[in-house]
Amino acid sequence: MRVERSSAVIYAKAMKLKNAELALAKIAGKPMIEYVLDVLPDEVEDVLIAVENGKNLEEYEEIAEKYFARTAKMKNLRGKVRNFIEFAINSVEGDKLVVLPCDAPLITRDFASFLLECSKKFTATLPRSPSRKALYLMASYRRKPFKEAFNAHPDEDMDDIVKKVGGVLYLSSNSLRIFDEKLGMFFRVSSVQDLRKAEKILKMKKRRS
Repeated sequence: MRVERSSAVIYAKAMKLKNAELALAKIAGKPMIEYVLDVLPDEVEDVLIAVENGKNLEEYEEIAEKYFARTAKMKNLRGKVRNFIEFAINSVEGDKLVVLPCDAPLITRDFASFLLECSKKFTATLPRSPSRKALYLMASYRRKPFKEAFNAHPDEDMDDIVKKVGGVLYLSSNSLRIFDEKLGMFFRVSSVQDLRKAEKILKMKKRRS
């Protein structure tokens, strides 16, 4: 029986914070992207850090080496989520794929593992934010059906691609409280104040563990 392989893609967004790339901004002395890499399930065999615009690629390569990952330069998405998911699908070989953003340092391993586990039964597992927006960049996918859909429908946006593929599991924000009562997976860092808040929360969690 063929064993399915699992991959992960971490999207490093092109944005500056504290004179550094967003993903490389430090929380308690550690680059933010490493908090995301730390939660990847052990079964993930192939890890890709997709760097938008490819800036400071050397620094990402140092982190990638530490996590037995690889890097790839990606053009600017310009707000088109489909472009990134298609890039991710075409850049890995695993049958199952989990996609996570670099700026969500409060994501837990249990949540990431759940996303990947769901991909055994569903073509995609898409969390919904508290505003009910589907989070395509924090989700899991079956690679083959999406690759086929992207190739067959080059002009469709991500919403339409998902409809054509079918078999998708949507996760309400309330259902995700089993992983974090305060829904930390939805906390995204975009300012120095956010960095400080994330650091405070992570230190509190460490003291409680």
